[in-house]
Amino acid sequence: MRDTLHDLAVPLLRAGLSPRHVRRYIGELADHRDDIVSHLIAEGESPEAARREAERRLGSRDALLLPMLADRRFRSYAARFPALFYLVLPLVLQVVLVIAGILALLLAAGTGLRPLIADLGSGLALLLLAAPVLISWSTIAAACRRHAALHWPLLGAVCGAALAAALQVNITPPAPDAAGQLGLALAMPALLPLFTLALLSLLPLSLQYRPE
Repeated sequence: MRDTLHDLAVPLLRAGLSPRHVRRYIGELADHRDDIVSHLIAEGESPEAARREAERRLGSRDALLLPMLADRRFRSYAARFPALFYLVLPLVLQVVLVIAGILALLLAAGTGLRPLIADLGSGLALLLLAAPVLISWSTIAAACRRHAALHWPLLGAVCGAALAAALQVNITPPAPDAAGQLGLALAMPALLPLFTLALLSLLPLSLQYRPE
């Protein structure tokens, strides 16, 4: 038999409620319903009749939704500040990764890894290209799980791809008679890398991702 309580999840999530609160609320309703069913069965009702009566006592769908929808405390931060959650924070994380990577290269240049600095720089460049893709997958998955509107995650994915395509890491290995150089610059992103990164970032949508 279909569990009608699970039908409450989608409208609650679309209203911006935190998935944690939604799971807890539905779990509490299910426990209460099961207690009523057990009590009615003990009094001689059939399981089917006991379940129908328990659901009647719980109330209608709208009556069950109203307490959660009316209390703004249950709304998630992602629903209250979608631009911050899906756009600003992913870009900040991307910038933090860039800074951390550059600092790691600078530290490596002063150690025994100095001869490998060019290879490490290439690895960093690949990491900085992969980072926005992985971040976008995470934000899109979070939005799908919350049944949220996708315009902010999509904008964040495109902005992250543009930032990664615009970053240029330039490394000149040290020579016996010259010091090495490490440079980081922002330039107008080339269309092919930008298109490729944006396409990869939006891959969950093209695969028709559906959260459990």
